[in-house]
Amino acid sequence: MSFFAPPFGVRSEAFAAPVQVRFVHLMSGIATRHSDTVDCLFRVDGHPVTVAISCAALTELREGEHKYLTDQQLVDIAALHLRRTLEQGYDATLAELPLPGEELRRLARERGYL
Repeated sequence: MSFFAPPFGVRSEAFAAPVQVRFVHLMSGIATRHSDTVDCLFRVDGHPVTVAISCAALTELREGEHKYLTDQQLVDIAALHLRRTLEQGYDATLAELPLPGEELRRLARERGYL
């Protein structure tokens, strides 16, 4: 399903050269990792990185604010979060990158989704 987010390159302080990022898939973390998240799996120069989006934050958006984010929007937000975090020096060899609820809202507003 790599049509959700096109591959992109990013300079990271954690690596000597720019890294290539490729979206792999979006799935429920509940069944696969027993976590209350929606997971966006990316490959950063071959290393798997999961951007974990809190289901509680999505439920709060849906029930509290009557805002719904599509799968495409979640992948777009996760890719933006990963890009910015890599630019700030995140070590992509770490397997999970959480996306907190407030950051989810901020990025969704920035993209015009909320």
